[in-house]
Amino acid sequence: MLGAARELFARHGYEAVTVRDIGEHAGVDASLIARYFGSKAALYRAAVDEDSLNVNVSPETLDLGAFTVEALHRADRRGAPGPVVQALLSRSDVAEARTTAADEVRTRLISPLANRLAAEGADDPVGRAEVLISCLIGVIALRTSSSFERLSAMRPEEIGAILEAAAQTHIEPAQRVPGSAAK
Repeated sequence: MLGAARELFARHGYEAVTVRDIGEHAGVDASLIARYFGSKAALYRAAVDEDSLNVNVSPETLDLGAFTVEALHRADRRGAPGPVVQALLSRSDVAEARTTAADEVRTRLISPLANRLAAEGADDPVGRAEVLISCLIGVIALRTSSSFERLSAMRPEEIGAILEAAAQTHIEPAQRVPGSAAK
């Protein structure tokens, strides 16, 4: 059920997926979802948590380039941006899904990146982290939509290097990490 939920939420978003859809996709009676998860919202939270377990992000710092590469490869494999990106970009009235997704992004991405940027001496590290992660979310969504031909054709490594360079723009050239994307 959890795998079916992750796949459907990733492809179609929270609002468009019904408990019945998930049950059918999983090959089980939809009433089992209520029994094991309690509600569609609880299943969504479990799907987001499960999806996040597959992400390798340091709790202290975030290598935005490496994370971007990993995130784009995952989106390419699933052919969709993922449940968190879908929820963040949704215009639906389902605030719970957006709140869950935003909390996940703050905890797993924005805070570690802000910590890294603060340690590197950036002004307004939280604001910079929010801008950079918002760029990443947009890249994931637009790349999987094929709306921008060149973006869709770029290798994840190229995109990761661009975003990592953007993360390091606040650092004086002499302070940049040797071998990093920004030189």
